[in-house]
Amino acid sequence: MRLHSWTLGLVLCVVTAQAQALSTPQPGQVIEVALEQLHPTQAVVGFDQIYYSLGLFADKPAKAFDEYCETNGQGEADQVPKNAELLRPDSFTCKHPVGTYAQDMKTVVVGPGGQLYLTDGHHSFTTLWETPGAGPRLKMWVKVTNDFSASPNLATFWQRMEAARKVWLKDNRGQALPAEQLPAHLGFKNLRDDTFRSLVYFTRKAAYGKPSEGAIAPEFLEFYWGNWLRTQIDLGQYNLNKKGGYKDAIEAVAKRMVSLAPGAMVGDSGFTARQLGGMTQLDRDELEKTFDKKVPYVIDYRKSLN
Repeated sequence: MRLHSWTLGLVLCVVTAQAQALSTPQPGQVIEVALEQLHPTQAVVGFDQIYYSLGLFADKPAKAFDEYCETNGQGEADQVPKNAELLRPDSFTCKHPVGTYAQDMKTVVVGPGGQLYLTDGHHSFTTLWETPGAGPRLKMWVKVTNDFSASPNLATFWQRMEAARKVWLKDNRGQALPAEQLPAHLGFKNLRDDTFRSLVYFTRKAAYGKPSEGAIAPEFLEFYWGNWLRTQIDLGQYNLNKKGGYKDAIEAVAKRMVSLAPGAMVGDSGFTARQLGGMTQLDRDELEKTFDKKVPYVIDYRKSLN
């Protein structure tokens, strides 16, 4: 049977559309990608948070393999021989299969042209990007949360991302940032430092934690806290290059966070302190653990860069 040219064209279009649909990662799917394939949805990270991890890895190299395994939802590393390399996943083992702990995995949104936009994991993946023996070509597993690939253009795509709260369009001073100014890649050379973002991270479990049972932590949770704290605390009062000064800044941030009533809005975030996991009482033990186990790595790693 002969097909008219328009009929044949229609069949080819349908087949092409079906092939594209099959090749486009779908929400809920877990896929493996190289770090250099991921497009950031924020222009800033907390460098000190990453310095802590890099300092820890330098002191205890096996911790880098734990980071790799945990970020893939595999729990901690299992067998890590002396010749193991992150770029050779068959040279070491993790305790569980990929995705066993799906809640620990990082997330992406599929954009126009099948491009992948990272919505959670900028710190973990920048850490691995900067880790000796890893880098931009390191392959990691991520979860797909949304497929916005049908957006007719990038402007519409970013509108959908903003509506879904899947992008952080502020610079390291809390000022609005156009989506077209987001960096194309992860890494220190592409991202900028937001000190408040790091300070909030160091209050984890001491001033905030996971939102109350049944609630889902919003993307960029720490940034919402940090942007509010920017209006509350003058970091010029603290010497952040000294361990004592850095500890004082963390404590000031933590105390300000727990002072906010659970139902109070955190700045202009649209979320209450309770929704952002805010605690009503400072956990001094957790704060002291941070002072003892994390702050020294931050300061010492910074010194090693000079």
